[in-house]
Amino acid sequence: MSEIIETAASAAECCIFVRLFNGYLGFKNNGKKLLKSIIFFILCLAINIFLSTRKGLENLSIITLTLLFLAYSFAFLNGRIFEKLLAAVIPVVGILPINLIVINIFCALAGNNPAEIMPGGSMRVYVLFFSKTISFFVCETILKGRKKQSCALNKFQMAIELSYFLISFLITAVLWNISGKQAENSFAYAVIFLLITLLNAIIYVLMSKTRQYNDVIEEYKLMKANFSAQEKLAAETKKRYNEIKTLRHDMKHCFSAAASLISDNKLDEAKAYIESVIKERIAPVTAGVSTENAVIDAVINNKIAAAADKGLEIKCSIDICRTEIKDVDISVLISNLLDNAINGCDISRPIIELDIKRKNAFLSITVKNSISKCVLKSNPELRTQNKDKDEHGFGIKSIKAVADKYGGHAAFSESDGCFTAQVWLNTNL
Repeated sequence: MSEIIETAASAAECCIFVRLFNGYLGFKNNGKKLLKSIIFFILCLAINIFLSTRKGLENLSIITLTLLFLAYSFAFLNGRIFEKLLAAVIPVVGILPINLIVINIFCALAGNNPAEIMPGGSMRVYVLFFSKTISFFVCETILKGRKKQSCALNKFQMAIELSYFLISFLITAVLWNISGKQAENSFAYAVIFLLITLLNAIIYVLMSKTRQYNDVIEEYKLMKANFSAQEKLAAETKKRYNEIKTLRHDMKHCFSAAASLISDNKLDEAKAYIESVIKERIAPVTAGVSTENAVIDAVINNKIAAAADKGLEIKCSIDICRTEIKDVDISVLISNLLDNAINGCDISRPIIELDIKRKNAFLSITVKNSISKCVLKSNPELRTQNKDKDEHGFGIKSIKAVADKYGGHAAFSESDGCFTAQVWLNTNL
């Protein structure tokens, strides 16, 4: 009966491990999630049964479990390296102290008689029940807090958190080995383990607040970048307006000159003059798109002109009359997509294509541009290559933010020497 109880407790703890890892990091690929989880559970259970319960092998059990956690997270789960390392030590610095606190408290209640809390002891069931129940609620608290954190810690902050947890684990492990030889001080050791656990909880809360602060900073930088993009768009619009204003002024003189030639019956000279005016003055500033959406027209026409200044041409295919997307969002989205295409286009093969169309409840915006070399292979997360990262690198973030706001998604791909960015927006929200 004792072995069944111990196995059931180990299985419960392993279920907590599986729940914690899958919920904290999430799968890279949703295929065969159940199979991956079952294999992870079986391996955890095997380590718990064959190592954790063997006297003198407790440390080896912890090391083996940590290595298994790392292997599982790196093979199947999402997240950055630091997040996976942190996830691997959370069970060690979280569940282990809980077990030690419960064990020492019940040992003190049993009159400092370790036999009562060991397998087969009269208080063993209570020890297992309370330790696994508390571990479960701690796991759920961590996962609940994780869902509210959209922004991860930076590398330095993550290193601090990880280092603190590892140091506290080493202290706990040393004290555990000492406490095993001094059963008469069980209550004192329980208090020490409790204080270490509280310190870990405080650090975790502080880092959670830091994540929230990072969220605010990231949102501010994103808003600042979008504001700068709007300023740039306004400057470009003003420039095009001045060009048109100048053209309008010059056209008065051109028409006067053409009228004089016609009145003097110099028809061939008048024809040649008008053709030269159209070619040199009118054509460069009249290319563009015309839809029923003034914002989309302004953004695209400005980017067409900006591309023309660099010797590039944007081919447009727009099959919409109106959109429910807010003007500021659609302008930020299209501006960033076209800016990225213009900046990344291969000048030797100047290909930029813009396609906007509806498909059922979704608005699809696709921008394609030629590239001289593979981008996603060397930079899969499309991070900015500019040294001033506080002022640059928000184009992709802005695109994804708008997509998320409208319940859509943004996808980036490469094929046939071209980079393609496609954004889907749900217009029914």
